[in-house]
Amino acid sequence: MKNGRVMLTDDKDKPSTLAKDAQQVAQWRPLILVVLLLALVLRLTAAVVVERRVQQAGRTFFIEGDANGYWHLGMAIANGDDYSVHTPNRRILRVPGFPLLLAGTICLFGDSVFAARCVLAMVGVGCCWLTWLLGSRLVRRRVGFWAALLMAVHPLQIGNSVLILSENWFTFWMLAGLLAFVKLVDGPRGMSDENAKLDREMLRHALFTGGLIAVAVLVRPGFIPWLVVAIAGVLFLLKQSWSARLIVVAALLVAFATVMMPWVFRNHKVTGHWVLTSLWSGPSLYDGLNPEADGTSNMEFFDRENVMGTMSEYEMNAHYQHRAVEFMRTNPWTSVVLSGRKLTRFLQLAPSANLMGWGQRVACGACVSIFGLLCVVGIRSQLLNPTGLL
Repeated sequence: MKNGRVMLTDDKDKPSTLAKDAQQVAQWRPLILVVLLLALVLRLTAAVVVERRVQQAGRTFFIEGDANGYWHLGMAIANGDDYSVHTPNRRILRVPGFPLLLAGTICLFGDSVFAARCVLAMVGVGCCWLTWLLGSRLVRRRVGFWAALLMAVHPLQIGNSVLILSENWFTFWMLAGLLAFVKLVDGPRGMSDENAKLDREMLRHALFTGGLIAVAVLVRPGFIPWLVVAIAGVLFLLKQSWSARLIVVAALLVAFATVMMPWVFRNHKVTGHWVLTSLWSGPSLYDGLNPEADGTSNMEFFDRENVMGTMSEYEMNAHYQHRAVEFMRTNPWTSVVLSGRKLTRFLQLAPSANLMGWGQRVACGACVSIFGLLCVVGIRSQLLNPTGLL
């Protein structure tokens, strides 16, 4: 304990020479390379299995609704067509982060879904590597190794890595952003005394953190609340003066705004409104909060009502947001029950995809249960480490 502050016993905190630290890294390198190789083999195998399953079922994608939309947008970017999907055209249905990746695979490998699965398998390996770096930075290299190994063999992580869905790509950028944030607030100067000066390294980490958060938001807009958490972390975890902390926050926000700006200006150009992410939150909210809702997802009302026939995309989104809020206001108890059912579905131990067998569901459930127990242990071990808890 130093100055009333509990110091973690991590190998990065132990007084050692650079040579000793390099020796420790060299000792772990073969093991982490084996983990990454294992992750690659498992994900490429999953790509082959999933491709065969969907072809045998006479389909193109495992989860066709979302995947079809992403693939269409990726093709539009690759071919230089208008970034829109469906009829009437919806130009801000999806943020462009994941379609841009698909457009890259289409430009490189043509209209091959299997090639895209293999690229996403490589992204999944990258997630394992970032998990190793994050765990090593927060606690110690041993923890980073076991976290990466769990990520490598977890059935849900393997399966998500080869689906034409944005979760895997989002996870990569989320982990990169978290790593940059940890380096910012827990670096050699971040947690030092309040007389420490603001330097270029801190500003660089702040810029990286803001930019990477923006990239993650452009893949999955639901990540945007983390921007607020990151700002709070900078303000309350850094030990510099308040003026220095505010400069770091400003740098973070400038980087975030810079990355988001092209998409926001494009949205204003096509709709006449300033839209930060997408225009699908209204129907998505109403999907779970309407008189016909039962806790599952059923978007049939959207095609049946066809409000896009008389409204713009912006008006449609606001229309369904208003109806969902009105339903919550007039049916508060029913709204709580429906939200509970949806949360239960979200937290279930194994997914209920039609093409997944019972054996695979049991394996997923077992891994999720083990993961939950490890999370409890991890949280308990980090109670005195605010950065780790955050």
